[in-house]
Amino acid sequence: AWQVRENFKDLFGSSSLFATSSLLKWMTNAYSRKIAEIDKVVNMFKSHLNGVINALTERISNAMAERLNGKIQELKTVGRGYRTFTNFRSAILFFNGGLNLYPH
Repeated sequence: AWQVRENFKDLFGSSSLFATSSLLKWMTNAYSRKIAEIDKVVNMFKSHLNGVINALTERISNAMAERLNGKIQELKTVGRGYRTFTNFRSAILFFNGGLNLYPH
């Protein structure tokens, strides 16, 4: 199991040109080990293959969007309900740096 994990980590160091073939080789090798937990991971990768390949080749993620969404959810919780959507929007903009405090 440790070797399968280390081989997976090596995928992130390979060039994006070989990412697809490297991933498919890793999946075949990992599945042949017959370890139940790793088989679950391989099956999940199979069902989301396009997304996994995009993550390996493009080297981008939606982490920033998820972070902003988390901050907005925290504002909703801390605010315990806003009277109007405008107030909620103002709080989002204020705490995330998008509110112009000096209107023209």
